[in-house]
Amino acid sequence: MGGYLVISQALNPSVVSFCSSISPHSHLNANSRNARHKNCPPITSAEFSVLLQSCIDAPSFDEGKRLHLQIREAGFERNRDLLPKLIKVYSVCGRIDRARELFDRMPKRNLDVFVWTAIVSGYVKNGMPGEALEFFYEMLKLGVNPDSYTFSALLKASAELGLVSLIVQLHSLTVKYGVGLCLSVANSLVHAYGSFGNVYGARKVFDRMEFRDVVSWSSMIHACSHVENHAESMALFSRMQFDWCLKPNELTVVSLLPGCCFFSSLRKGQAIHAYAIRNGFVSNVIVGSALLTMYSRCGDPDFAYKVFSGMERRNVITWTSMIEGFALNGRFNVALNLFKVMQEQGLKPTYITLVVILSACSHGGFVDDGLEIFETMKETFGIQPGVEHCACVVDMLGRAGRLDDAEKFIERMDIGPSSSVYGSLLGACQVYHNVELGERLAQKLFELEPRNASNYVILSNIYASVGRWDDVGRVRKLMIVKGLFKESGCSWVEIKDKVYVFGAHDRTHSESDKIYEMLEELSDRIVKAGYVPSKKYVLLDVGEDDKKKFLCTHSERLAIAFSLLKVPPAVPIRIAKNLRVCGDCHDAIKLISKVTCR
Repeated sequence: MGGYLVISQALNPSVVSFCSSISPHSHLNANSRNARHKNCPPITSAEFSVLLQSCIDAPSFDEGKRLHLQIREAGFERNRDLLPKLIKVYSVCGRIDRARELFDRMPKRNLDVFVWTAIVSGYVKNGMPGEALEFFYEMLKLGVNPDSYTFSALLKASAELGLVSLIVQLHSLTVKYGVGLCLSVANSLVHAYGSFGNVYGARKVFDRMEFRDVVSWSSMIHACSHVENHAESMALFSRMQFDWCLKPNELTVVSLLPGCCFFSSLRKGQAIHAYAIRNGFVSNVIVGSALLTMYSRCGDPDFAYKVFSGMERRNVITWTSMIEGFALNGRFNVALNLFKVMQEQGLKPTYITLVVILSACSHGGFVDDGLEIFETMKETFGIQPGVEHCACVVDMLGRAGRLDDAEKFIERMDIGPSSSVYGSLLGACQVYHNVELGERLAQKLFELEPRNASNYVILSNIYASVGRWDDVGRVRKLMIVKGLFKESGCSWVEIKDKVYVFGAHDRTHSESDKIYEMLEELSDRIVKAGYVPSKKYVLLDVGEDDKKKFLCTHSERLAIAFSLLKVPPAVPIRIAKNLRVCGDCHDAIKLISKVTCR
């Protein structure tokens, strides 16, 4: 209220009268206001500017329209300082149509860059990036030179439209017009390049910046996180805090949390959560959703649900994240119940929500529930099934061993099958040793994705599962000829802020002898607890004893053995892996957990 009084004293009584009329306490009767207005001098353009800014800060279409009428009556509608603000008032109120009407009434050649930028920014703010670009082209044709604010808005529009080449062109234009080093432009470039995973382009701009603010660092951290370069995002976060003494914001927090998921670093995630609480970020729905995703992916869905339950506001994205969190941790019944509760709360599932719940039904074996959701989704939720939903259904049928039904479903699909659809069924062919169907699917995948090595590997594994070693060799040779390589499996664990990575049968670690001794001890203990090696998961033509050795030295078991040597008793051990855990390791690790009470 004190700030309002200072402004009031600086303005003439007419302005104070108007300010009173748009304040929350404007219950003075109209006659008294009009009486005072008659005895007051006219409002100046500078004072109108202050009033417009108040309408921008606290958007009100009705008050903005009334103020616009007074400005027109005063003859200031074409004032170069007021016109951009008038356009902005309508834009922030979501009435870009009124802003456009006002703009079209003005002679184009008399408009300066501020007016053009206001309309361009207005279109971007109202989710119409295409129209913003059209105005930019017209602006250039008329010889109006864009400024830093114009480019900042246009870069956001390009990112929203997914136009990578346009970002490069705009970058060149920023250099041409001498605004490339402006903070707002450089920040927008970092964000735009990062949105498309072009970390090199983002880093090039970032490194050339003379001054960086929290937006600069957050955008660069987000760019690294977007391409899963989480180690670099964490390093940037440390530099931002300790070298530049900058305080992270909500975007920084959201960009860092995926790194905690990737490294299964619950402790770091908890530290970031504590920081978010101290700075009041947890009320932000996006931050809340990112936190519950982090807890879910770090194996703690119960605490994720505590975050979910404590959120002041929850939207469909938050509900979807929580449903996915339970599904990721094998709590498929809970995920399905939460999906029903979400609908009872009056929230309508989105396209992504349905992908998540169908995936949960697939992994949980709820075939009937999944098929019912799929078959009624258009009628119940108004969402046309997409290729991702179809892939979930194929995966669901394939996991249940209904390979013929899955193939018939693909043949009946209204949309053309994609690689994800065929790939879902190809994986099931490996589980159920269906060589004939696997060969047909693999051939289709080779045509759709000639450079995807995983399809060749799965076909090779199908042959190996039935002992067709000549065909295994043929597929492997074909991969070599095509220059394709299988992704190497590895597992990692974070202990005391350091990440340790292990490959299968790895002996490169300095403490390998101790690790392998621990493995032998664990093997003896789990065999006594009932472990029988599933040698079918060794897809190599080797002897039976060698198969046992191969299984015992998979990367995840090496990581566990090392962790047991280093992590204090009763402390949970979290291992991350880049590939799926084999069935034998899945069974063995349950027994390791049992015999070590971890």
